[in-house]
Amino acid sequence: MNPNLYIEVPECLSPEQLKMMCELEIDAFGSDGSVDEYGIIAIVRNGRLIWLREEGDNRPVAVCELMRDYKQCDLAYIFGFYVRSDKQGRGYGRILMNHVFDLVRQDQFSEISLTVKPSNVAAVKLYERMGFRVAEIRKDE
Repeated sequence: MNPNLYIEVPECLSPEQLKMMCELEIDAFGSDGSVDEYGIIAIVRNGRLIWLREEGDNRPVAVCELMRDYKQCDLAYIFGFYVRSDKQGRGYGRILMNHVFDLVRQDQFSEISLTVKPSNVAAVKLYERMGFRVAEIRKDE
């Protein structure tokens, strides 16, 4: 990994970090698809919030929200994954996803899944390059 990049898995967030995460969520998903402050706190406490940061930048350049599937305990579920809009196209998504794969293996998950809007072409391409395959298509979800 680039020596100017850092992975962080915060166990709690300051009020400023929580506000920043809400802003990043809206930037990534819009107001309809973003996680609010209560959802972010739940992910930090009960799942994993994984950041990729650049040296000198307090805001993450890429974020993964990871949870354990309740019905299949060996399945890790990526609840949210995004690269900041001003940092897209630089390989940050691939770097973070590779770290997520390592973390999932360390935590002894046997599978990893996610959902994505088919219209999110950049995300679909990244996920396919990273080895994800379409398991099912859910309409109106």
